Amino acid sequence: MTGFKDVKLGSLDGVTVIDCTWVLSGPHCSKLLADMGATVIKIEPYGVGANERHLNIQKTHDGVTQSSYSINVNRGKKSLCINLKTPQGLDIMKDLIKQSDVVLENYAPGVMERLGLDYESVKKIKEDIIYCSISCFGHWGPYSHKPGYDMIAQVASGWTAQSEVYQIAPNSIGDTVAGVHAALAIVSALYARNVQGIGQNIDIAMVDCLFSLHENSVPWYVLGQAVGEPVYPGKIGRTHEGYAPYGIYEGKNGVVGIALLSNNRWEAMVRTMGEKYLWMIDDPRTRDVHSRCMNPKLVNEAVAEWVMAQDSVEEVERIFDEVEVPCMRARTIAELCDTDPQIKARDMMHEIDQPFIGPIKMYGSPIKMSETPSCIRGYSPFLGEHNDQVLTDILGYSPEQVKNLYDSAIIYREEAVDRLEDG
Repeated sequence: MTGFKDVKLGSLDGVTVIDCTWVLSGPHCSKLLADMGATVIKIEPYGVGANERHLNIQKTHDGVTQSSYSINVNRGKKSLCINLKTPQGLDIMKDLIKQSDVVLENYAPGVMERLGLDYESVKKIKEDIIYCSISCFGHWGPYSHKPGYDMIAQVASGWTAQSEVYQIAPNSIGDTVAGVHAALAIVSALYARNVQGIGQNIDIAMVDCLFSLHENSVPWYVLGQAVGEPVYPGKIGRTHEGYAPYGIYEGKNGVVGIALLSNNRWEAMVRTMGEKYLWMIDDPRTRDVHSRCMNPKLVNEAVAEWVMAQDSVEEVERIFDEVEVPCMRARTIAELCDTDPQIKARDMMHEIDQPFIGPIKMYGSPIKMSETPSCIRGYSPFLGEHNDQVLTDILGYSPEQVKNLYDSAIIYREEAVDRLEDG
C-alpha cells in the first residue's frame, strides 16, 4: 500500500500548475507533472466536474460513484470546482494565476480566449507564466478550427492508413503521446525561465506528435523522393514489411512476438529452429540483416511455420530465451495486473487506498529517478475536495469569504467531501 506522506520530494516540488484540462491528453500531462511532485490544481466545471468523472467504467461503492477513468488520470491532484461563467469565478482564477507557474489547457482553440484566459490575457496577469495548450491540430494552420479526438488525430497523421486493416490503435496513443510531449515542453520551459527569466506559450498538436513518430514510412518516402526514386510504404499488419524476422506469430495456443534485427544471434536462432531451416544461414536472401529486411515475406513465412509446429507459445519463448533471441508470448491484461514478475519488479502496479473503495491497484510511474522519484502522490480527488485548502492556504481567503462563495454558487463540492472530512 502506497504511503503518500512518506514519499521523497519530487523534482518539480514547489511548482504550481493550474490544470484546465479534460478527458486524456491534458490530464495525462498533468498526471505526469503531479507524479514528479508538482502541485496540480485541477479546475473543474461547477456542479458536474471534469468529463473524466462521467466516463466508463463507473462503480458505486459505499454510496459514492467513481469512474475508473478519473481515478487513473487524476491521482495526486487537487480539485477546485468553480463557476468560470461568473465574474467572481474568474477573479479566483486570476488570483490563482498570480501564485502559479504553469497554466495547462486542452480545450478546443478559442474556448480559453472566450473566457479571457488565453495566453495573451494570462501573460498580463503574470508575465513569466508558462502557458501550455494541447489540441488536435494546434492553434494555427488550416485545420486548427476543427474539433478532434484521439481517433481523428490518428486518421489525420497517417497512422490509420499505415495499418493493413484500417483501425485505430487499441489505446489513445495521440492523447498520451501529446501529453508526454507537453510535459517535456513544460519542464523545458521551467528550466528556461530559471535560466533566462522568461515565460512562454507552448502549442502542442496531437497530429504533430503522431506525425513525428512515423519510424519508417515518412523517412523512406522522403529519402526516395530526394534521390528521384519514390518509395511508397506498404501496410503494416502482423509482420513488418521492411523488417524480418519482426512480427506477431500465431502458435497453437496463442501468439508470440519475435524480433531479431542483428546478425550476431541469427545463426543461433536458425540452428535452434532445426535442420529444415539451416538454408537461411547461407542463402543470399537471408544471410544478413539487410538481405532479410529486403525479403521479409520469405523469412517471416519460415518463422511462422516453425512457431506453429511447436507445442505452445510458452515453448517458443523458452527455446528462444536460451539463445537470447528477443521473443515474448503475448501477455494478457489480467496477467500484467496480477502476476507478471516484470511489472511487479519495476513497481508498475501499486496498491493505494481510494476513499470509499478501499485498496485498488494503480499504475506506477514509468519515470524512474533515484533521488527525486516520480510516483503516486495521492488518490484521485473528489469534486471540489480542495476548494477550502486552495482558497485559504494559497490565496489567503478568509473562512467567511469561502462560505460566501459556496452560498453564491461560485464554488461547489460533492457530498462525498463532507463524508471525507467527517472521518
